[in-house]
Amino acid sequence: MNAKNYNYVVLIIIGLVIALISFLVSKFKYSPNTEFWTNIGLAISEFSGFIMLIRNGTFIRTKYFRVFKGVFAIILIGALFKILHYPYGNEIIVVGFAFAVLIYFFSFLNKPIRKRLDYLKLFWVVVAYTGGILRFLHIINDDYQILSSAIMWLAIIDYMKMERQKRRLFD
Repeated sequence: MNAKNYNYVVLIIIGLVIALISFLVSKFKYSPNTEFWTNIGLAISEFSGFIMLIRNGTFIRTKYFRVFKGVFAIILIGALFKILHYPYGNEIIVVGFAFAVLIYFFSFLNKPIRKRLDYLKLFWVVVAYTGGILRFLHIINDDYQILSSAIMWLAIIDYMKMERQKRRLFD
């Protein structure tokens, strides 16, 4: 197996096993913690897959990533303003999220070759960040996060399928 992806694949499998066991336990026995453990397992898997996609992608090697880091700093400053109850914290965060989507969109437009995985990642960025803005402003509730999770899973599966066909995922 490719050393670069081995740890991520293992974490994805561990998270899925945790989620599956918790789900099965909830079907046979009542336990108030099963939903929590199911969500933890899925979060571990999804986050590991996200990091695997980022590390194997080209976005971190572009000039847009440097700009994105600055926008991320703006989002953190907005969060700090919100925590300290300073004015304009919400506005700073919303502007930061909007600029993050725009930066990734422009990065996508400058790609010479766009594959299905690139479209999935763009769709995920748009859905996740706009969903984050709308959740942050209390316009929608947390249940809509399932859409961004589903898109992320499609991207992870597509990436693993492509790498498997190229014989680079499991050597």
